[in-house]
Amino acid sequence: MEIRYQSMREAIIKLSDEELEAIGYGGLVSLCREAGLKEVELLEDDGVRSVPQIEVETRLDETQLNELDCVDHWELVDERENSYLYVIEVKALEMPEGAEVDHDDLVGMCDPEVVDRGLLLSLVGSQEAIRTVLRNQQQAGVIPELHRLSDYDGGKRTLETLTDRQLEVLQTAYEIGFYDVPREATVADVADEIGLDGGTVSEHLQRAERNILSQQLTAKE
Repeated sequence: MEIRYQSMREAIIKLSDEELEAIGYGGLVSLCREAGLKEVELLEDDGVRSVPQIEVETRLDETQLNELDCVDHWELVDERENSYLYVIEVKALEMPEGAEVDHDDLVGMCDPEVVDRGLLLSLVGSQEAIRTVLRNQQQAGVIPELHRLSDYDGGKRTLETLTDRQLEVLQTAYEIGFYDVPREATVADVADEIGLDGGTVSEHLQRAERNILSQQLTAKE
């Protein structure tokens, strides 16, 4: 078996609110903007279905939230002093068939940055993988604005593929013995340490591990 380093590229794209609507997110973007959208963190994403954690200044109109076709499930997980935190399971209704498989070729999609009337996304993967994901978006009627396409030095900057939360979960798991042999801590222990539920911690660990391994090497028989 030959082990080779994977050539990585990074594309910074902007999806406007109108383009997010075209993908099939219906009134979700409008609801979030009306509630004062502050931050979005992707807990899970497969190119069609995703689970964003959304922070807003005021509570969402939850009656309208229940009526949105793109929303499968939602939960208000935290009420803070100046904001509310939701976890929402959503589906992009207009993406072409096979988008999940194509999206899986990416090393990762970094958490969106909220900007005026849109979101900035970082796509990391081979140039062909990025091109295919953008092509799928175009088939859904979306023409992302490409801010930058550049080489991504994965071999030297491994942890930079991780979101802040993924890095926090991974580091906590390491520190309390989750990766010791024999294992000294469980997913539940990591969840208790951070204050998240076990399912969310497990998802963060899997995505972090996959990003690191996929970035470093691929195997070719």
